[in-house]
Amino acid sequence: MARIAHPDWEGIKTFKAVMAAGTVRKAAGELGVHHSTVSRRIEALEHCLKVRLFDRRPEGYAPTQAGEELAAVAGDFGDAIDDIMRRMAGQDDVLPGKLTVTMVEPLASAIFAPRLAEFSDRHPGLELDILVTYAELDVARREADIAIRMNNDPPETLVGKRYFPYYWTVYAAPAYLECHDLVREPETGRWLGWGDSEDRYPEWTKKTEFARVPVWGAFDGPALQIAAAEAGLGLAMLPCMMGDMATGLVRATNRKPEPGRDIWVLTHNDLRRTARVRAFMDFADVVIRDNRALLTGERRD
Repeated sequence: MARIAHPDWEGIKTFKAVMAAGTVRKAAGELGVHHSTVSRRIEALEHCLKVRLFDRRPEGYAPTQAGEELAAVAGDFGDAIDDIMRRMAGQDDVLPGKLTVTMVEPLASAIFAPRLAEFSDRHPGLELDILVTYAELDVARREADIAIRMNNDPPETLVGKRYFPYYWTVYAAPAYLECHDLVREPETGRWLGWGDSEDRYPEWTKKTEFARVPVWGAFDGPALQIAAAEAGLGLAMLPCMMGDMATGLVRATNRKPEPGRDIWVLTHNDLRRTARVRAFMDFADVVIRDNRALLTGERRD
C-alpha cells in the first residue's frame, strides 16, 4: 500500500497567511520570513496534496477551488493545533531549548543586541531566535514566544508589562545644517521620507519646526535613514535610542524630544510560566530599565 503524505503545520500556516495577505511578499512580512521561503512552502504543500491551491497572477495569488476548500477547514484546525502547542509549551519548565522573540529594529539593534551576550552566558543551553520585524507576529499561534513592541494598544490575548514610551526627535549631519537655513528657506532642504505617503508635507512633520520642509524620497528603516542622513541627504526623524548614538548626526532642533508609543514586553498567558519565557522577560525588564535614559532621549553620548 502506498504511503500517504501528510502536510506539515508550517505549510498550512503559510497557506493561511497567503490567503489572508493575497501576495507572497505580504505574507512573508507577516510571518517574518523571506518571500522565497513562503513560495517554497506553498509549492511543497501543493506537491504533498497533489493539487494546485493558487493561481499565480501579476497582482498576487488567487485561490483555486481547492484552495478555497482547504481554507474553509484550515482555520479551525490551525486554532486547535495552536492551542495544544501553547498548552504543552506552558508546561515546559526546562530551561534549555529554543526561544523566539520578536521586536522592531530600534529596540533590537540599539537596546538588546549589546546585552544579549549576558543572557547567553547566563543561560548557555537556551537558543535565541530574534525576529526583527514591524509586523505584529501572532504569539497566540506560536509565531513568537515573546513580543517586545512599541504599541499603545496591544491585543487583549497577551499578557505582560507596560513600560514608558520611547522618544524621538529630528537629526541631521552637522554639515547639512550649516549649509541650509531650514527656518527661513525651508524649500532648500528636505526630509528623508519613510515611504508611507506621497504627500510632500505629511502629518508626521507637523509637530516640528520644519513643517515647511518638503519630504524627499523613501528610506524605509532607521538604519537606512541614519546612513542617508550621515551622508548629507537631509533631515531624519529618528528614535533617540538610535539617533543619539549615531556618531555622524546631531539633533537638528533645541526642542525636547517627543514621546512615541509605549514599550511592552508581552507573551501568551499559557506561556508566561514557562522557564525560558520567564528568564527572558526578567532579562528584558533589566535591559529596558537600564536603558531608560537612552530610550527617553535624556542620554546623549
